[in-house]
Amino acid sequence: MLNRAAEAVPAGSEKLYFHPYLLGEMTPYYDDKLRASFVGAGMHHTKGHFTRAVMEGISYSMRDCLEEIKAQKIAVSEYRIIGGGAKGKLWRQILADVLATPLTSTVDNDSSLGSAMLAGVATGVFADFDDSVKKCVTVADVVTPIPENVEIYEKGFKDYRTIQKALAEVYHDII
Repeated sequence: MLNRAAEAVPAGSEKLYFHPYLLGEMTPYYDDKLRASFVGAGMHHTKGHFTRAVMEGISYSMRDCLEEIKAQKIAVSEYRIIGGGAKGKLWRQILADVLATPLTSTVDNDSSLGSAMLAGVATGVFADFDDSVKKCVTVADVVTPIPENVEIYEKGFKDYRTIQKALAEVYHDII
């Protein structure tokens, strides 16, 4: 129901932004005083806008982390999504658009699968990590970024960072 409402909202949630810092934020800010917030809410924003803004805000937060990875010059050859967010087609599309890269999801995408695979390598069930991947990981689909959305989210990411910087000062004063 929430996904359907969010699907009806255009990319960028009509300038409604969400920062997902419910417990502060580690990467890339390492700041336990940051807090979650919605910014830009107006009378025209609906439940669908707020739902989509949450998905976009978490995706922007992941983009923040990706920018840190790029700054460290760590090469990434493929982007995969696992866990609860991987189950929603809309969220996969939003994340692919925000990261501006194809995003792969797998048939079994519970985050515990990786731990089970590691245990299998350690106990000899699998010959090595490549063997565990061959036997346990099956690609379900690849979501390709939508160019128009990538453009919207590129501007949105800049706004997201500007808002984060401005609100950080406020949170440091009140917390």
